[in-house]
Amino acid sequence: MAKKIANIVFTLVFGIFLIFYASNAMAAPPAKSVKEVVDYFYNGQKDGPILIDSNLCKSIKDFECEQAIEPSAVALGDLIHVWMQFFVPKGGAYDDIMVEYNYEGVPRNLNAHKVEGSIRYRVVDKYKVDKPGKWTITIKKGLTNLKEFQITVIQK
Repeated sequence: MAKKIANIVFTLVFGIFLIFYASNAMAAPPAKSVKEVVDYFYNGQKDGPILIDSNLCKSIKDFECEQAIEPSAVALGDLIHVWMQFFVPKGGAYDDIMVEYNYEGVPRNLNAHKVEGSIRYRVVDKYKVDKPGKWTITIKKGLTNLKEFQITVIQK
């Protein structure tokens, strides 16, 4: 009887594992989508870089975000890492990627970054928040806002 129960449990666990794995397996994108991306990489120089992903992080290791920041629990004096990943057309070089820090609507800092042709160009910007209250961190390409983060800085 114990052997029968063990077999049933094993079968259930194995079945759940297979279902979970199959549901999380990444499917290949359609050929049309792949062609559009490849065409943009080789011919999209006039349109420039695309922000693929970004995050606010406590620390960075090997150009990856180790720990995301909780936007409502940033302490006065904390160093914020703005992690960004761009898709940049081959042969392109753009120096108009900006990270702007606003404190309660007033600009406090603006940092420029250069990105160059790559399918995975990662950039990290750092800033130590020096006032408690509402902050807005904006990633821009020239005058165009690409992503905005709202954080609340609290006193320790």
